[in-house]
Amino acid sequence: MPSLTVKTRAYGVDPQTLQDELQVSAPMARILSARGIADESEIDYRVSQLDQPEGIPDIQQAANRIVDAIEQHERIFVCGDYDADGATASSLFILFFRSIAYDAAEFRVPNRFSFGYGLTTRFVETLLPAHPDLLITVDNGVSSTDGIELAKSHDIEVIVTDHHLAPSEHDQLPPAHSIVNPNLPNSTFDSEPCGVGVAFYLLAAVRRELVERGYFEERALDAPDMRQWLDLVAVGTVVDMVPLDLNNRRLVSEGLRRMRSGQMRPGFRAICEVSRTPIDTLTTRELGFRIGPRINAAGRLDDISVGIRLLLTEDPDEAIELASVLQDMNVRRRAIQTDMNETANRMVNLVDMAETKSCCVYHQDFHEGVVGLVASRLVDRTGTPAIVFADSESSELQQLKGSARSIDGVHIRDVLAFVDARFPKLILQFGGHAGAAGLTIYKRQFERFANVFDDAVKTLAAEDAFNPTIYTDGELEDDEVSLALVDEIDSLEPWGQAFTPPTFHGTFDVVSTTRVGRNREHQKFILRSGSRHFEAIAFSHPLVEADQISMVYQLNRNTYRGDVTLQLIASKIEAAD
Repeated sequence: MPSLTVKTRAYGVDPQTLQDELQVSAPMARILSARGIADESEIDYRVSQLDQPEGIPDIQQAANRIVDAIEQHERIFVCGDYDADGATASSLFILFFRSIAYDAAEFRVPNRFSFGYGLTTRFVETLLPAHPDLLITVDNGVSSTDGIELAKSHDIEVIVTDHHLAPSEHDQLPPAHSIVNPNLPNSTFDSEPCGVGVAFYLLAAVRRELVERGYFEERALDAPDMRQWLDLVAVGTVVDMVPLDLNNRRLVSEGLRRMRSGQMRPGFRAICEVSRTPIDTLTTRELGFRIGPRINAAGRLDDISVGIRLLLTEDPDEAIELASVLQDMNVRRRAIQTDMNETANRMVNLVDMAETKSCCVYHQDFHEGVVGLVASRLVDRTGTPAIVFADSESSELQQLKGSARSIDGVHIRDVLAFVDARFPKLILQFGGHAGAAGLTIYKRQFERFANVFDDAVKTLAAEDAFNPTIYTDGELEDDEVSLALVDEIDSLEPWGQAFTPPTFHGTFDVVSTTRVGRNREHQKFILRSGSRHFEAIAFSHPLVEADQISMVYQLNRNTYRGDVTLQLIASKIEAAD
């Protein structure tokens, strides 16, 4: 490609050997080899092969405490996060308690605009009048020292279940009863589950402990089958974009298999119905771009409790009603995001990106709940880490809430920790992981922070972090570009973070092109290669006008009014002539 540097991913095992052993096509053998697959065991996604949880810190200690609480009929609050991972994790806990006929548990989730993230002191204060005996955080808590200390001072024990990185080394972990987090330094668990994945493992341990104590036998109950909730685990894992290591692929694969067969929460079925998403061909793409955003819309614009209620309901009519509410919220979210994207792009255009290796933007009209999505778009556009700030609605202290997204080679949470260590109190609070983080600063410190942040990025970035090279699975022969390959790719789902969906590159003649979409923001093509014609689409891509284009793309099955056709979804396009 003329200005984009595109390289084919390096192979591990000889693709021909892999093709013979796995009985897959030549393109699929190349795809799997490039992802380090060496033998059949690494695409064996049976749930019977799931890793055992013993290496997760405090998991048995937490399970014992929860079972004690159940036996003593203590009041339990499940305290979640306001995104899809937190919503699925909260729902999983409540559904588990319902399945064992335990009626003293309920969920409580902070409104992001009123309380911010995690088990904050302000959030805990709202829980105290209800006199809970035990709080269980899901998808948060590892950094909630102040809130946990407040709960403890009122004789309320806290179990933390989280997957986010622990506070900086000079900070102590919060004084919780137990901290179930596979990303703690003392963890020996060989996987990185998201919040709902951690919840799934803990509840499996709770189930086992209940069996051993005779809970189900005494009550003539059947122990619940944990597999029934793998749809929740699949959605949370994909939407939260944790690495799809082998164990996470097993969790998602089984969840997808069950969803395709119709074994899913009524809420997921309702989302598929209102978004016109076929169920029998669900892939991680639909989980990430159709189901996840609609659940997230509740937390971004209003209250994630709407999403949790949707996942908990057993009533199909109520599910449709709630899914329709989320659908409307998602439409509003998209409109807000479009406006913010345009504003952020204009602001970045005024910055000399040759001199900076990051971008920080703030506008008084930005919506706090959408800043992360806009930051992701800026990363795609600039190839650098980005932070988008909005005025904090939960504070009258002139504070800004920021959402950061990063690139390979820049660990964004480490960058923030670096800034915090060298400039104490510049960042009021922060947390996150390698690819994404959240933070709060004073508005008056915005310019200073942006400069300091850029210096930190330059200091900590890996040597090749800003190399614009795009790695793909190479060029396909014309006869390899087919629905048969799409079917084969889908059969080896899941694809996602750290197990990249198959991507290809090639050069095509442009037969015709047109702009489509509500705001004509997308570009459709009819392309020719050799004697074959292909339909392609580029979503939210700058207009390209040329007789011949070079393109990075994925294969897609496009279903329209019952007709199924092959479609190329382009991520990068430029003129080749």
